Amino acid sequence: MKKIYNPESTETTNKIVNGNPTGIANFVNPSRVIYKTIFEGQIARFWNPATVNLVADKKAVKGLSEAEFRSYELTFGKLIFNDSVITNRLMDNINNIITDPIANACIAFQSGEEALHSYSYAFIGDDVLGSTDIYELFRKDEELKKLADKINSRYWIFDEEKEILNSEKAFAAIANLCLEGVSFPAGFIVVWALGSKMQGSASMITEISRNELGSHLPIYQNIYKHIKEDTGINIDELARDTIIEAGEDEKAYLKYSTKGVMGFSNTSIENFMDWIVDNRLRELELERLNKSINTGDGLIKIFKSYSELNETKTNFFEGTVKNYSKQSLDMDDF
Repeated sequence: MKKIYNPESTETTNKIVNGNPTGIANFVNPSRVIYKTIFEGQIARFWNPATVNLVADKKAVKGLSEAEFRSYELTFGKLIFNDSVITNRLMDNINNIITDPIANACIAFQSGEEALHSYSYAFIGDDVLGSTDIYELFRKDEELKKLADKINSRYWIFDEEKEILNSEKAFAAIANLCLEGVSFPAGFIVVWALGSKMQGSASMITEISRNELGSHLPIYQNIYKHIKEDTGINIDELARDTIIEAGEDEKAYLKYSTKGVMGFSNTSIENFMDWIVDNRLRELELERLNKSINTGDGLIKIFKSYSELNETKTNFFEGTVKNYSKQSLDMDDF
């Protein structure tokens, strides 16, 4: 277990794992500037779910078709699971293996943001649905439980009393990357596709996406890259297979949860999730999917329209940021 405070440390460059840091977060002279850049972006994107107006959604939800309402509930049921579980996984598991203090700060901030997202879903339950049933869906719906079990299983290394290997630490970063960069987008697209009817809900998901895609995803892209640099291990083949598998899991759940919803054909779902997965592979410089992807498809266009929050462009591997205000990723290449 890493030392939280170690004044005897002589480490001058903090390692991402297996380090021996003093425990002091030196934001003036960070070992890797990228984590300071991400942290500053997290601060700039802080928001309060109470400011999102959901009044119109309370009426609009009654106008949803049976299929749309079912999809709306099943999507928020999944998002509730994602945010609730990751809040604790971050602080109880992931943060314990990371030894760069600035990266630790990013993870601590992220855990708070994930808890904030969980809190935001209470407004969906109370103000829109008038029910807390969505909090029980992960236990009641067999397909959602199957997906939740699969997502949670990627954190198996933390559930066994054993020394965690460097390769397993790298896999933990991939597990988080799959959650942030594959599973969350598969949920966002459903709410955004209903955005013309459920405008408040779509606005809330846009705020959440700024955190997940603008900050959280880059944290684990960089942690994976830096574990490879610091330890010399390489699990690229396993990482690629895991990201592709996560995409297949989300395809299955989308086909199940959006059955009967306009725009969500099997073909469009396959195309959308292949686009998401292919971009995750590209960002890690892994072999991309050998598939033809229609980037003009409706779901991709909807996703881009909500994701392009402003003109700010960020290179999260170089750490150059033009403007932190409502900062976003470059979704032209998402």
